[in-house]
Amino acid sequence: MSAPTLQFRPEIYAKIRWSRRGSCGNSGCKDPECGCALCAKPVGVAEDDPRFDEHSEFCDGCELCIDQVPFILFRGEGKQTEQATFCSRCFNELLASTARAAV
Repeated sequence: MSAPTLQFRPEIYAKIRWSRRGSCGNSGCKDPECGCALCAKPVGVAEDDPRFDEHSEFCDGCELCIDQVPFILFRGEGKQTEQATFCSRCFNELLASTARAAV
């Protein structure tokens, strides 16, 4: 079974920064390769984020929880694989613009 394919409008697709190197996997890393493929801000939340001080481990819907989850798209195969990592806000905007394009 193959993975579903998203169809982006060309002007949206052209804005995505793709990386062959990928990210280091550390939340909140400031390396440009680890940032959001649209807004370039760090993706994820650093462990020393002060919002963790008051955060419950049972929470699953606050802004901190949403910010912790990176979204990653891949294109290509094998050694030619590239990835684009997104913060949740940009990924949601990307999906919304894709849905509008399909209408």
